[in-house]
Order: sequence, then C-alpha cells, then structure tokens
Amino acid sequence: MVPQSFYKSTRWKTKREKILRRDEYLCQECKRYGRSTAAATVHHINPLERHPELALVSPNLVSLCNPCHDKMHDRTTGVLTEAGERWREKVSPLPQSAAP
Repeated sequence: MVPQSFYKSTRWKTKREKILRRDEYLCQECKRYGRSTAAATVHHINPLERHPELALVSPNLVSLCNPCHDKMHDRTTGVLTEAGERWREKVSPLPQSAAP
C-alpha cells in the first residue's frame, strides 16, 4: 500500500503538474474518442502499489478526467479494468532509460 503522504509530496505535486501540462490539461482517454474533456487526475498506468519504482516516471503517467480515471481500475479491489489494461499494454514494457 502506498502511503497517502506520497500524493501530498512536493515531488508528486510537481510531477503531476508537468504531466497535466504535457497533456494540455486534457483527458487522454476522451481524446482517443475525439472528445475534449478537462483532465483533473494524473493516473499511474502501471499501478503504484505494484510498481512504486514507476511512481514518477513520465511514460507511466497519463492525464484523465475523473469519470475515465474511475473506469481504469476497480476501486474496491484495485484490479485494472479492460480500459486500464489497454493503457498498460500501450506503455509496457517501459524503456529501461525511462527517467522521472
């Protein structure tokens, strides 16, 4: 389990802002379907709980609106949904040189 303090850290807040800016503050899942929706969340494509080493790796992060973020994994079990697996397959394996 990832401590909630991670999401309050300066490193996460800085990285989150960089990812939102990179993605032009738009939900990348909605964008795939031609919709322009403001992103409110930065999602860990490879779940943080299983891959803490990828916590701040840019290719593992994507901007999503809240409804799309909720569709990425089961909130009770944390298991990735089909949509979440699609994103994971898209970025996996991450390059060895992927840096924060």
